[in-house]
Amino acid sequence: MLLLALLVQVQAPAVPVVTIRPDTVLVERDGDSQYLNFDIVVRNGGADTVTLNAVRLEARDAAGRVVVRRFIDGSGFSPSIATVPGRVVAPGASAIVYNPFHTLPGRLRLAALRYDFEFSAGDTTVTATATVRPVEFRPATALALPLAGSILVFDGHDFYGHHRRWDLTHPVMKLIGVTRNAGRYAYDLAHADREGRMFRTDGKRNADWLAWEAPVRAPAAGTVVAAANDQPDYEIGRTRLDERTVLQSPMLLYGNYVVIDHGNGEFSMLAHMRQGSVTPKPGTRVHAGETIGRVGFSGAVYTIHLHYELRRGAGIDADGLPSYFRGVRRAGDRASRTPVRIDSGDIVESR
Repeated sequence: MLLLALLVQVQAPAVPVVTIRPDTVLVERDGDSQYLNFDIVVRNGGADTVTLNAVRLEARDAAGRVVVRRFIDGSGFSPSIATVPGRVVAPGASAIVYNPFHTLPGRLRLAALRYDFEFSAGDTTVTATATVRPVEFRPATALALPLAGSILVFDGHDFYGHHRRWDLTHPVMKLIGVTRNAGRYAYDLAHADREGRMFRTDGKRNADWLAWEAPVRAPAAGTVVAAANDQPDYEIGRTRLDERTVLQSPMLLYGNYVVIDHGNGEFSMLAHMRQGSVTPKPGTRVHAGETIGRVGFSGAVYTIHLHYELRRGAGIDADGLPSYFRGVRRAGDRASRTPVRIDSGDIVESR
């Protein structure tokens, strides 16, 4: 019996290692909701393939009281766990899980969130646990939207937005030196008409797009620390960013861009601008509202727009930061005296 027990112990599958990214989880607030934008990296260091079968959340307040529970698992005819892709992790491999409990009631004051992950390896079940201690965040920089007029946020950083869905476990990320998602809270911004359309006629020419060559303004004062101005603009339907270019200079994913250091560890990235339109050079001091370029079609793009993100650093490997904008009114809302959170699908009037 002792030998059998020892054999079972030796053959027991290893528990996958679960890591939260980024290390500090920030809270966004908007009305009655709060948003937790982070990723869970699962590393299978064992010899058996594992399958994620359940994720459970237990959240506590500062007094240690449980204030909410959530779960997704394999129960039911069409189980909720099926909404999580990449649940099967081979030996020695890693997978990314995007936080499935991304939106919680704003009234909750969250001190600690315990996540339990249940895996199966053959006939055996193992559980890994991670604890998140979210931090309330408001940028120190007073920001204005970098485009004026009627603006559509046609892709932001909601749970389905492509900006928040970087796969930090992908081999290409390692090749270009990316371990953090600088665009975690990014926006793709474009001018839109009263019907929400971004272009005239059939939109097959760059000039058909309402945002084409629109002035891009500095969202706040600061010093330009990085810029590019020589990348070609594509034509609608004909975009191709050479992979070798990206591997050699990953920042060219942004095409023609400007990075502004606002101080306080906050940087603005404005990207995909028109070739030759970027006016400030590194070292230039810019003031809030100053025109720094024009909307173009450069870099990794598929529509004409301005990409904007607030981040912690100037380079390709930096953590993104939530941003809120003054002088903005969302369609259907009253004018607000406080900075406004925007996200995918919002149509806003920007002064």
